[in-house]
Amino acid sequence: MLKGERLYNMAEYIDDKKVVTIMELCDHFKVSKATVNRDLRMLEKEKFITRTHGGAMSLTKGTRFEPIYEIKEKEKIDEKQAIGAYAVNFIKQGETILLDSGTTTLLLARQMKDLDNITVITNDLMIAYVLSEANGIDLVVLGGQHRKGVYSLIGPFTENILKELNVDKAFLGADAIDVDRGITNSNIEESNIKKSIVEISKEVIVLADSSKFGNVAFTKVCDIDSVDVIVTDFNISEKELSKFRNTNVKIYIAEKKSV
Repeated sequence: MLKGERLYNMAEYIDDKKVVTIMELCDHFKVSKATVNRDLRMLEKEKFITRTHGGAMSLTKGTRFEPIYEIKEKEKIDEKQAIGAYAVNFIKQGETILLDSGTTTLLLARQMKDLDNITVITNDLMIAYVLSEANGIDLVVLGGQHRKGVYSLIGPFTENILKELNVDKAFLGADAIDVDRGITNSNIEESNIKKSIVEISKEVIVLADSSKFGNVAFTKVCDIDSVDVIVTDFNISEKELSKFRNTNVKIYIAEKKSV
């Protein structure tokens, strides 16, 4: 089992069990005590769990909760792939596109490699790497401070560059979506970048799997009315969809890709 997959499964296991012992984790994941302790340190650092004497305990997912990247990239993978495959159809030749940092926008980037006559701006180093050899794409990588643990570039330098740009379509990630509280995020510096993205874009398209709906994270990015389109996945409930009927936001549902 790869490290990222193990971390994701361990986080899910602890969240389900609430309280576990180190030996229980060793037996369940067939790894050494040293490996379990390293994984628990990483999960605790990111405030997913708290370590106890001889084990670990799940933490309630509050507004500041944000899973580490290695967990996020394994989470809801089928849903995110479907969203990425659907969202690429919004992009037209000659447009300037901005891809926000995140695991769902990364999957959109993987769908874009064969597009032609497109300018792509991003503050995500992984997205930049994926698109760096795409011959039909003019790639602009925003500068800034690397946010540790993820691949995004943040800070005043990034924000100042964004203010000088004009974008046809922005594909925005979100930690949480609520009709009344809008688009929210768990990290203040990330939210500041997202606010700037919304301000410079003619059209804002949010890419978010269905688990993000009905939740509120720590800091506000924008009101729902500032968003033009939301692309989500096939698990979205009718209850959540009904909340958007009195808004101007168009919601598109990406179907699960057949095997």
